[in-house]
Amino acid sequence: MTSSSTRPIRTTRFVVGRVEEIPPGQRRIVEANGREIGVFNIGGRFYAMLNRCPHLGAPLCEGGVVNQIDSPVPGDVTLDAGQTFVTCPYHNWEFDVENGRSYWNPRLRARPFAVALEGADEVKAALESGELGRIPGPYTAETVDVTVESDYIVLSLRPARGGKS
Repeated sequence: MTSSSTRPIRTTRFVVGRVEEIPPGQRRIVEANGREIGVFNIGGRFYAMLNRCPHLGAPLCEGGVVNQIDSPVPGDVTLDAGQTFVTCPYHNWEFDVENGRSYWNPRLRARPFAVALEGADEVKAALESGELGRIPGPYTAETVDVTVESDYIVLSLRPARGGKS
């Protein structure tokens, strides 16, 4: 007696839709292999991440999409369209849409710090040297590889090679 023990094929690539179906500034949440994934069109480039905040499991991809705010000196505020974040709808923690990195550290406590006024040149030099800036937090949202193939948006759930998951 022969038995066919075929394992179901687990799909690793999914067509999300046509490029024009997700215009710039919009998102679509899809299901792939039982996982909800948010696909974002940020300035014509597509990014995807698991629709789950790594902190408390909130539907991360339903949160706001914001740009980095730069203010090298008081009163000089600009948006940096080169860095975009998805904000958790529960706590507003920000996750970089490109790599999932959190820039909010829940272990920080409110405590007093000394405050000093510095000239614009000193602040600009500190920013350029990396002395000032965002502090990476302990959480990273899971991102998903996304490509555009012949006008279709395609997700790839294959693990990255080289020991990365």
